[in-house]
Amino acid sequence: MDVEIRPTSAEEYPVFARAVERAFSGHPTQEELDVWRMVHEPARSLAAFDGTEIVGTAGAFTLPLTVPGGELAMAGVTAVGVAATHRRRGILTSLMRRQLEDVRDLGEPLAGLWASEGPIYQRFGYGLATFACNLKIDRHRSAFYWPVEQPGRLRLIEKDEALVLFPAVYERARKAQPGALARNRTWWEHLHVDLKEWRDGFSALFFLLHETADGPDGYATYRVNHSWSGDSVTVLKIRELIAENPPAYGALWRYCFDVDLIGRIDAWPRPVDEPLLYMLADPRRLNFQVNDGMWLRLVDVPGSLAGRRYSEEGEVVFEVRDAFCPWTEGRYLLDAGPDGAECKATDREPDLVVSAADLGATYLGGGSFRLLARAGRVVETTAGALARADRMFAWDPKPWCPQVF
Repeated sequence: MDVEIRPTSAEEYPVFARAVERAFSGHPTQEELDVWRMVHEPARSLAAFDGTEIVGTAGAFTLPLTVPGGELAMAGVTAVGVAATHRRRGILTSLMRRQLEDVRDLGEPLAGLWASEGPIYQRFGYGLATFACNLKIDRHRSAFYWPVEQPGRLRLIEKDEALVLFPAVYERARKAQPGALARNRTWWEHLHVDLKEWRDGFSALFFLLHETADGPDGYATYRVNHSWSGDSVTVLKIRELIAENPPAYGALWRYCFDVDLIGRIDAWPRPVDEPLLYMLADPRRLNFQVNDGMWLRLVDVPGSLAGRRYSEEGEVVFEVRDAFCPWTEGRYLLDAGPDGAECKATDREPDLVVSAADLGATYLGGGSFRLLARAGRVVETTAGALARADRMFAWDPKPWCPQVF
């Protein structure tokens, strides 16, 4: 089958966007198309054309990513789909390979995505780098084990004020949070568009600010789904809760747990190392579920490994296997520590043999080389290398991406 893959133009956006939604059995409204267009990047939006018809898509956003001790450019992969009429013809594979070649040529060392289905992207070298946890707790089960200090104050504000005050809080917090993404003004506005079709029966967003005499240091956005019949539970759903310090964190959660007439509090996506698990008197009631979050791929192995910091001084020689992007295959010597890192090609014998997906899973400090070895995915060829690599790559806090793209 003769299919042409090329970037779309700005004028082709409506056709491109409808092709994306059609692959997911959706019919977007004009209002939804206008919202998505806010962050659409035409030059990074690939389409597979069968004649004049778009039968496959793969887009990307330019998203700076917080890595341990720093920040690197990342291609945020999105809008990946193939028309139901053209499945099993190699179109997806061709799109993903072209996209990663483009990412390499742009000089971005990383590509990341949220997967519609986990098995799809591992074959393209993406590894499970962050977890996205879900919690549901009945309000009357939300007591803290001990009182939480609340030196600041909380106030509900309007969206316009939130878009002025929230970004600085987020920016300070995300610099210490591997897996978090930088947001410019357009992204802030895009993420807080509040279309009724996207509320799933819930209210419009509420904007909650925590501040002290030194200024804002935390916030939460949430919705409420009221039930007045008595047959179902009124739910408060937290969309995002960001805090710079423990007092702000505790105060924001306590507020969400204490809103009147609420029966249950839901939140997603939350980090795997959620402090709330150790604050509740009965953590079992949190119904904490761990799911996959952002998947990550190293497009430039030496650039990625040299671009982060490490918890311990040490050397590791990796043999990277990558059939999908053969330019990353080879042996690399990583010499790294808390103050910096150097990574270069080497002919030394490897300490660890890893796939591109395994390196993506461990890169932000979330995955464990020893765990992957027990899963039969990583091979240790030098005794002690697994433990040494885990000590070097480990980071606090655990990686978390609070933004689905």
